Amino acid sequence: MLAVAGGKGGVGRTTTTLGLAAAAARVGYAPVVVDANRDCPDLARRATVDPAGVETLAAGGSLSEAGETTDGVAIIGASYETPATDYEAALQRLVESSRPVFIDCPAGAGPDATRPLWFASRTVLATTATERAVRAAEKTNAIARRLDAPPIATVVTRAEKPGPAVNLRPALTATVPTVDRPAWRRAGRAYDRVWRQLV
Repeated sequence: MLAVAGGKGGVGRTTTTLGLAAAAARVGYAPVVVDANRDCPDLARRATVDPAGVETLAAGGSLSEAGETTDGVAIIGASYETPATDYEAALQRLVESSRPVFIDCPAGAGPDATRPLWFASRTVLATTATERAVRAAEKTNAIARRLDAPPIATVVTRAEKPGPAVNLRPALTATVPTVDRPAWRRAGRAYDRVWRQLV
């Protein structure tokens, strides 16, 4: 399971999660994206799918019942009404999946932000090229390493150059330029490039 995390809100975690999963789908994988962002569960809205997926999966539903497929990606959405316990139950079920799973994580460093990292094996840091966003990503980097989900890449969104993000510890630092919405589709080439480097 690959967590897409970053300490600050609005840095492009959801877009990066969808972009990387769509890139994986374009080369033959059958990825699953799950919304684990209790603070701002907007994955379903961004991908225009049903927001009840996490609850359905937590209740024992199959992936095909819980997720809607778009662009080759099974998307499991959540809403503000999704119970906290359902997030953990859904992630626990996805640990056993043979498909690549991408987790859209919340911002911050509290329990809600760290809990998805317990399930992940690796992390991609998402940030913008601002000092504030990079400082927040540094905290996420440290937390992910402590939870055995070490960051393997930094994706700097809405940028041509990584700026201060180049100093983050993952060996791979990639940029995704500013594009019109939906950015995860319109920046497909950039996400394809990141996915090739990750694989």
